[in-house]
Amino acid sequence: MPLRSDWSSTTCPIARSADVLADPWVLLILRELFSGRSRFDQLRDATGAADSVLARRLTSMVEAGLLLRDDDPRSGYRMTDAGRETLPILHAYARFTRATDPEGEWGLTVTCGRCGAVAASADWCASCAAPLDADSTRWARRSMGDAPFALLAGDAA
Repeated sequence: MPLRSDWSSTTCPIARSADVLADPWVLLILRELFSGRSRFDQLRDATGAADSVLARRLTSMVEAGLLLRDDDPRSGYRMTDAGRETLPILHAYARFTRATDPEGEWGLTVTCGRCGAVAASADWCASCAAPLDADSTRWARRSMGDAPFALLAGDAA
């Protein structure tokens, strides 16, 4: 019996997206790719995924059109335009965690790199009305000492 349903051919856009993105490992891999990690060993160490799990997820992400595998094995993976479009989904997860963590222990602070305002939305800066895309967004995570850092999504394909 399969572990989950296959919604890849359904006409519902939410179900089709869930078919690719509803896997927690995929979300963690995307987080690390946006954080600048692109090589297999970096992704494994940052996510804690077993080699076999990570290899399967990366293959499925390439097949889904989220990633490209670089020809140079030392370079690893880079996001396609479709992969970069997942950033607001990660921001929505971050906003949800901040809303459910009043003490701020687990938060990811998303700020606009253009004006410096803390994001009040998953995809647009309420202060300067610019999109919160990979080229203009800064993250600060407790695990990284709360120092804001620019996202490094790499060149889109």
